Amino acid sequence: MSTGMFMLPFSCLRVWLLRCCGVKIGKGCYIGFNVFCDTNFPELVEIQNHVTISHNTLIFTHTITPCKSYLSTIYRQIKKVKIRNGALVGANCTILPGVTIRENSMVGAGSVVSSDTQPHCLHAGNPCKKIKQLHSIPK
Repeated sequence: MSTGMFMLPFSCLRVWLLRCCGVKIGKGCYIGFNVFCDTNFPELVEIQNHVTISHNTLIFTHTITPCKSYLSTIYRQIKKVKIRNGALVGANCTILPGVTIRENSMVGAGSVVSSDTQPHCLHAGNPCKKIKQLHSIPK
């Protein structure tokens, strides 16, 4: 999957590849080059309609490791990731398990999203925080 996500020239082909792997993707989405969705639990990634996910973004749904260690018994989680209608995720972001990126929210480039975003807001940073409310566009 990762080779295809890097080499496929058109977003529609990258969307197709992710759907074939089990990721739920709505209509009118743009998926940039080298976007990585969790390969262990791709069915737990839900991307709704008209979402933009920019290049080199990582989406994780689990923290499980096959190694036997103290931490592997404590931090063992498998959770859905939802990216709602109209959201925009900037380049080089990391989205962690259990996160919902709400409707029409924007995540700034390089952010690490460890908790839910608010709708119609700009979020950025590590950890990702609300920066400001986005104004609605007149119709």
